[in-house]
Amino acid sequence: MDFIIISVGNELLCGDTQNTNATYMAKKLTQFGHYVRRVIVVPDDVDEIAMEVSRAREMADFVLVTGGLGVTHDDVTAEGVAKAFRRKLELNDEAVETMRGRVTNEEAIRKMAMLPEGSEVIKNDVGAAPGFIVENVAVMPGVPKEMENIFEKIVPRFGVTNYYEEKVRVEGFEDRIADKLEVVVSEFPDVSVGSYPKPGYIIVKFSGKNKKSVMSAKRRFMELAGLA
Repeated sequence: MDFIIISVGNELLCGDTQNTNATYMAKKLTQFGHYVRRVIVVPDDVDEIAMEVSRAREMADFVLVTGGLGVTHDDVTAEGVAKAFRRKLELNDEAVETMRGRVTNEEAIRKMAMLPEGSEVIKNDVGAAPGFIVENVAVMPGVPKEMENIFEKIVPRFGVTNYYEEKVRVEGFEDRIADKLEVVVSEFPDVSVGSYPKPGYIIVKFSGKNKKSVMSAKRRFMELAGLA
């Protein structure tokens, strides 16, 4: 399956908060053999959220949205998703029940339980606002532990396919290996090859669904780079 991740929050756009949620989900999905097509960051704005969700759900098999679920003025993700699907917001009784006994403020409960019509509710075991799913879009809180709690409940639905990766550390800079990488890429089209520069060295990653191809690509590179 292929995915698009949408992160909502002005704090992400101004650099106050690192987007660890997207990193967490992308890593897990990749390890499970899925493909993340893109990661999008949008502000706390209903129209912006609606626009990106509308576009993403047509482009990918599934869309994962985090952030903007809560009781403050800038928690507008549910409204944005509702607009994307042209659905009304309604008080979701199941969402109310997931918060009863843990949240004492009734006004806050009602605010967080206003979800798009027909939403499937996913209980939040470590926080207040529940997650929810509308068709091929899942929405989760932005607090990392809460996101992880709900994501781990959703991700088994997508299944697991073969995925293998191998890494090689090469001392020096990318100019040393650029031509070698081009050869490997052309010879192994079913293997994804990534080059990640670090201070004084490079990490080269080989990944794909076929273990034999991944291992062969790695060996070929090491031969070309004189590392074998």
